[in-house]
Amino acid sequence: MEKTYILGNSKPLSQLAGTFIEVPKFNSNEDSLIHDWIIQLFEKNEIEKVVIEVDENPKLSFQIGFHIRLSIEDLGDKVLVPILFLSHLTLNSVIQHTEIASHIVATKGVAFSEFNLNENQKEIKAIEGIKDDEYLTGFLKRIFIQPDETIGRHSLANIWGAYALDKAANTSALPISADFKKKLYFKYISGFNSLHKLRPAKLKKIGNINDRVSSIINAKGRRILLIDDEANKGWETVLRKVFMTSYVDDFVVINEKVKDFDSLSEKSKNIIKKEQFDLYLIDLRLNGLDEDDNYKTDDLSGMKILRKIKSINNGNQVVIFSASNKIWNLEPSPEPRWDGYYLKESPDFKFSSEVSKRKFENFKKSVEYCFNKTYLRNLYIEWEEALMQIKNPDLSFIEESSTSLKLSWELLKRGYLDFGFLTLFQSVESYANKLYTTGISQDILDGKVTIDKSKEGVYEWIMTYREDFQNGDYFFSEKKEQERTRNPTTLFKVSCLLGVKYKMDDSFLKRIGYLNARRNKIAHKGARKFVSVDDLKEILRLIAVIRSN
Repeated sequence: MEKTYILGNSKPLSQLAGTFIEVPKFNSNEDSLIHDWIIQLFEKNEIEKVVIEVDENPKLSFQIGFHIRLSIEDLGDKVLVPILFLSHLTLNSVIQHTEIASHIVATKGVAFSEFNLNENQKEIKAIEGIKDDEYLTGFLKRIFIQPDETIGRHSLANIWGAYALDKAANTSALPISADFKKKLYFKYISGFNSLHKLRPAKLKKIGNINDRVSSIINAKGRRILLIDDEANKGWETVLRKVFMTSYVDDFVVINEKVKDFDSLSEKSKNIIKKEQFDLYLIDLRLNGLDEDDNYKTDDLSGMKILRKIKSINNGNQVVIFSASNKIWNLEPSPEPRWDGYYLKESPDFKFSSEVSKRKFENFKKSVEYCFNKTYLRNLYIEWEEALMQIKNPDLSFIEESSTSLKLSWELLKRGYLDFGFLTLFQSVESYANKLYTTGISQDILDGKVTIDKSKEGVYEWIMTYREDFQNGDYFFSEKKEQERTRNPTTLFKVSCLLGVKYKMDDSFLKRIGYLNARRNKIAHKGARKFVSVDDLKEILRLIAVIRSN
């Protein structure tokens, strides 16, 4: 019986065989102090059985029992020890005073008895602990621990979500001594993910995220903006460690409770409007409890700020964070949408460690996807410039090219650079073909092209043709000798359109030959992932020139 520890304050208890320990005068809301006391007690002593006195503060007595049972993260299988509650009160009286707190008495490996030292000695000897394979059904699923009423559900979900991400990424960013980890509610929720620690010899590292190497995201050379009204609940700390940026200042945080963009401080507005970031992380609900019951996507504060960010530059990459457990039920949102999302874990749902890990891996893929599309930010500037040019008197071309620009942007956003390029090139090709077909070229080419009307559809162009097997054939607008009589090809017509009508220099016409060769490989040979961002910028600048003349 020497490994039996009797926890209480009544001197007669010291007559029981075992080690008597006086319980400090804790308040029932001092979870952190109770936790530390229990952990220290078990770490310094070899304890096989525990007797807890239920005195004038029965709720505290049961709270001590819960702390013993739920400290898996710190004590491992020591939490399986048998627990005997002793009291001068009847069980019925105790239940009336403690209500749900007395549920521990109905769990495996726990007993309750009224004071009778002779009988109590026999009960201590007979009581057995709970087995590891009984812990889930015999204990966890028989109890229910409520969260601290002083913490709103929005904050609660954020605190838990940051803690869950810290574990899934194995970054150990949140200090082990953090008070929220010592609260009974969080120990209760995390217990469902810690069952492997009760039988390490059997499960070893299966499902144990914390035994794995830290899973950080390489963000060297990247700038990231986190917008979260509860970033200080652990999110900033964890995400700063998850994202390995080159400099601390590359990870910027806006921690403000707001209902929309206009509600932000001037400093935060300027950060969003004037600074550039490779990734925006935005919490869907930035207005705390005021939005807990709102499931209309467009009305959510995070969506309003997302729309602002996308209106500044539609190529900005945004990952939405949500602590809502009903993100999948949110009403569909019109454009602009987010580019990825991460569902912050909620204590309302007890995800396994493996599910948490998969969710984090999916988040990493979303981030990688966004990082791979940062080129859209600069490309959008060129695209918007082309779209804004509307001086060309041919309104049919303005309308057709506007349609092509809008369609191409949808393709580019989805990563279809080749199809976006082809769509843009076709608008230029279509315009050049229209000028040729309608005969307008006779008036606009200013005598630099001889048109032989004796043969329908046959033109003589004063352009010099050059073959370039490596980069693509092209035409010079030099007046050297008449080019052979021929039916104009796409390249021929586009080169004359640009060289003669728009006075493009020969180096640009050579580049048109290169772009035309790429167009042919996509259109005729099915080339994919072939076009570069620079190619797209050039074709967008070309369209801007035509639309502005």
